[in-house]
Amino acid sequence: MKYIISIIGIILFCTSSFAKILDQAIVIIEDDVITQNEYQQKLKFVMNNYRINNQPIPNDLEAFRKQVLDHMINTRLQINYARRNGLEVKEWMIDNAMEDMAQKNKVTLSEYRESLINKGIDYNAYRDVIKEEIITRQVQRRVVSEKIKVSKKEIEDFIKHQSHVFKENNKYKISNILISLTETPSISEKNEAVKKIKMIKNKFSNGESFSSLAKNYSDSGNAMTGGDLGWRKLSEIPKIFLKELETLKKGSVSEIIETLNGYYICYLEDKKEITNINIQEVKARHVLIKRTAIVSDKEAKEKLIELKIRIENGESFSDVARAHSDDTMSAASGGILEWTNPGSFVPAFEDKVTSLPLNKISEPFTTQFGWHILEVLGRRDQDNTEIIMQNLARQYITSSRTREVIDAWFIELKEQNFIKYVSENNKKNQRNINLKKRDLKNTNSWDPFSE
Repeated sequence: MKYIISIIGIILFCTSSFAKILDQAIVIIEDDVITQNEYQQKLKFVMNNYRINNQPIPNDLEAFRKQVLDHMINTRLQINYARRNGLEVKEWMIDNAMEDMAQKNKVTLSEYRESLINKGIDYNAYRDVIKEEIITRQVQRRVVSEKIKVSKKEIEDFIKHQSHVFKENNKYKISNILISLTETPSISEKNEAVKKIKMIKNKFSNGESFSSLAKNYSDSGNAMTGGDLGWRKLSEIPKIFLKELETLKKGSVSEIIETLNGYYICYLEDKKEITNINIQEVKARHVLIKRTAIVSDKEAKEKLIELKIRIENGESFSDVARAHSDDTMSAASGGILEWTNPGSFVPAFEDKVTSLPLNKISEPFTTQFGWHILEVLGRRDQDNTEIIMQNLARQYITSSRTREVIDAWFIELKEQNFIKYVSENNKKNQRNINLKKRDLKNTNSWDPFSE
């Protein structure tokens, strides 16, 4: 009997040790780790997305694999920052994001889920990616709001000297690549960075896609999306790219742009020239029921369905809003939000305001604030009033600084955190790294694919 127990103990010990070896930590970030298993799952997920989207796997596999790890470290740093600063993502926020994607694909959420599974995508892993994206957006919005302050004088100067922006509404589809520098780079570091970005430009000239090059080599926070900045109006384009964009032809890459963060190149994939800005104000009213510790998500929705039926049966919308709406500011005036400029609401609410016919009560819908029913009372076209011009100027100035501020913040964040690569097969050569950007990209201490 003792012999059997000993054998079982040995088996359990070996199994436990083997599990640790299989899922060893490969990167330590302060008191957190990225494990080999997490890394392999992320790599599998990314490569599966390439396959589904019929995109070729990048030729430089070593750079691509390290880019995935780089992205995981960036994301983990932001998640840890969010945790320290009280930012969190609720399950219903992920559900809302999934429902929005299902609606964009014109299917139900269950149909969308089935389509992902049929394509070979791990649905839970997909939800985890969505959660990470929501967290990082929250973090970056906070960083931007804290670090970018636009003065009244800047707004006045912008309106005075760049008023043409209000008359032009061209859209540009652009991407960028950054080869970063530390805060106090040496001459040799600068030379190496210039050499690297020239090499990238040459690869583009020889036919490689800008998206693949960004994924392989860029140090920018948007590297894993191919450096894509999406469609942007002139007022939304990073200031550092504006001068180059004036002469850049569609399908071409800018000259090298030197900044304090490092060296950028910008790619103009496409552009749409649009004239005549039409600003339409909307007057609406709503009823809000918040989710609380007492009122569940389901109960909030059901209550709004009941209130909508009561209004349709003749009860005054204003009376219902005053009695039941959790938006205390608008409830006092019967739920009325008064005349509002485009972009004033959160996206889910803005979509309803834009698409809903006049004097029709919406079905209950959800935002981060809770569940709503909405009625649009009127729409009117307005000229560029002083207030609208000031808002657009503020948005332009903020947007033009955002990318550079976020990239600088990433460098700062990495220098503030202890980060260490771990190798089971090379413990003698392990070293602590107060990791800077160049360390993350160029370290040869361990390659997770070399074993």
